[in-house]
Amino acid sequence: MQFQVPQHVDIEDKLAFRLTLKQLGWFALAGAILFIIWTVFEKWVFWVVFPFVVAGAAMFSFYKPAGLTLLGFLIDGVKYFIRPKQMVWEKGSDDISLEDRYGKRDLDNSVSDYEREIRTKEKKIREVGSLAKILDEKSDL
Repeated sequence: MQFQVPQHVDIEDKLAFRLTLKQLGWFALAGAILFIIWTVFEKWVFWVVFPFVVAGAAMFSFYKPAGLTLLGFLIDGVKYFIRPKQMVWEKGSDDISLEDRYGKRDLDNSVSDYEREIRTKEKKIREVGSLAKILDEKSDL
């Protein structure tokens, strides 16, 4: 017998207005905050605060930095700055040789490339020196 395997198990169900329960909750919270501001404060305060509250609700509903919800992202950021940092030192890590750090084969290749470059430069210097000597002997200046 064959069964169908659900494909999109990580997608939340849409409840109303193509919004999930969390998204509806954020907009309901924003509506409650705006209602309190409307009833407690003067109307001009409501119109000043209104765009920021709606933008905040939209950001908490839809924006997902690093694949997290904005609330989870902010909580993780606060935890990062509050928790003490731990640095671990391993004894003997300063005594690592170049062969251990870069590998013997890579070190041998880099040394041979360096030696090859030195030899080509020495050869060019000898050629320029011999050319200068020939010009000095043959010239009538």
